[in-house]
Amino acid sequence: MDKKPDFQFNEYDRSPSRELIEKNRRRRKLRKRRLTLLGIILLIVLGYMISPLSKVMSIKVTGNSQLTKDLVIKESGITDHTYHFLLNNDTIKDNLKKTGLVTKAYVTHNILGGVSIEIQEAALVAYMELDNKTYIVTEEGKLIQVVEGMNYTGLKQIPKISGFTDIKAVEELASQYVAIPVTIRNAVSDIVYSPAKGYDDRVALILDDGKKLILDIQGMKDTLSPSRFDYSAYMQSKSDVCVFSFEGRNLYMTKCE
Repeated sequence: MDKKPDFQFNEYDRSPSRELIEKNRRRRKLRKRRLTLLGIILLIVLGYMISPLSKVMSIKVTGNSQLTKDLVIKESGITDHTYHFLLNNDTIKDNLKKTGLVTKAYVTHNILGGVSIEIQEAALVAYMELDNKTYIVTEEGKLIQVVEGMNYTGLKQIPKISGFTDIKAVEELASQYVAIPVTIRNAVSDIVYSPAKGYDDRVALILDDGKKLILDIQGMKDTLSPSRFDYSAYMQSKSDVCVFSFEGRNLYMTKCE
């Protein structure tokens, strides 16, 4: 007598092979859905990237009075093709400060493509005209040529540098001049190149009252430091002196005529 099998298959039971086929079919269908979804996302991203919505839409500049908005934007590095989501606020700040025209900058931007730039312009301490070009000296000791976008209308109110033909020498003068005491700078009306025998880099700082401080460009900040030259004290005690000439560690004074 034949032994009946322990397992009896009927038509309502699922076939293992059919179940495997169904499982693979569902897996392929899910993969297809995922690929479709990924394709849609990529199309949306691509569409966004090539649309104006991904670019900087507006730029607001505040704090500028002598620099035009266009110049600030140009120096910031932002263009019509800049993606606003790739903007780096610190990079924009650095770009503006590197110009020497801006001492502080605050930058913010939003997801709608709006950028806000607030700046603090560098103060001017002197200016020079050479070869039909105008140069300015900023409070940070930078010598900068005036170009379009710089509206410096009050140059006549600050000291004028004259007599120079070498830009490098003026750059050295600028770095030294901004380091001297403010009390002296506030009293200077003109800075004149005044070379003498054995002193090729001398200048005369002409004060508002006509008195002169004659000294070398190199080491100017040390020569006029309060520890070596107490400006206020000398102006009071030597009121009859019109020329103060610094030669090395020596100070020679010439009385007013």
